[in-house]
Parts: sequence; structure tokens; C-alpha cells
Amino acid sequence: MLTDLSHGNTPIAVVLVLGAFVGCAFSDVAQSAESGTLGDPAAEIRQAVTTYFNVSPDLLEGGKVFVTVHVRLDRAGALVGSPEVSANGGSNAQRKGLSAAALRAVVRASPFTMLPKDNYESWKEVVLHFESGDPTP
Repeated sequence: MLTDLSHGNTPIAVVLVLGAFVGCAFSDVAQSAESGTLGDPAAEIRQAVTTYFNVSPDLLEGGKVFVTVHVRLDRAGALVGSPEVSANGGSNAQRKGLSAAALRAVVRASPFTMLPKDNYESWKEVVLHFESGDPTP
């Protein structure tokens, strides 16, 4: 699972939702609205994105920021079009900086070739939630 994505003292949590929005704590197992656990595909995407998520620790100071990245994928796991990014909370500088970091991580991590081709319908749209200052490692 993910731990400190900021490479500093303040953790950032990334929550993945495949197909439809299902809230879960980052340390929990990702769940699908239809079938219970997703298992490895969600963990693989989290790991891939985490590898490329870098943010300046000063962007994590202040109010909490919630960033959502909506991604569409083709059957090969490559991005289709531009991901949609939205951010709430914190200062304007925090929202811009964390949004850019999240988008950059998703673009660099793609294509997600590890996803099972036979389950394409369950991962063709991915929603990633980034939250600064989340107390869960």
C-alpha cells in the first residue's frame, strides 16, 4: 500500500475508484460497487501512479486539498484524451500545485499495461482521489 507520497513529513493519500465512485480509506482494500474487491488491478494502478507522484512539501502546509482526476483508458491501458482534473480546499497555489502533480503522475504512469484485458469494462474509466494531509499512511 502507499505510504508517504510527499517524501516529506505530511502524507498524501490516493484513493482509486474503478468504474464508479466507491469511497475507501487508502489503507483499505479498493472495492467495486458491483463485485466486492478488485484486488490487484487497483493496487497496480495505485503503485504506478505513486511512483510518479512528487510534490513540494510546502504545498502540503495549510488547508486540506482534495484533487480528483478522471481518466479514460483504452484496451491497452493508455490514456484516451486528456484527464479531467478538479481540486477543492486549500489555497489557490496548493490547488494548482497538487493538481499539476496528480496529472503529471497519471500521465507519466500510463499506459497501465498491467490491467487485465478481459476485465476492460471494469477499468475503462478510473477516478483517482488525492487528498493532502490525510492521517492514514
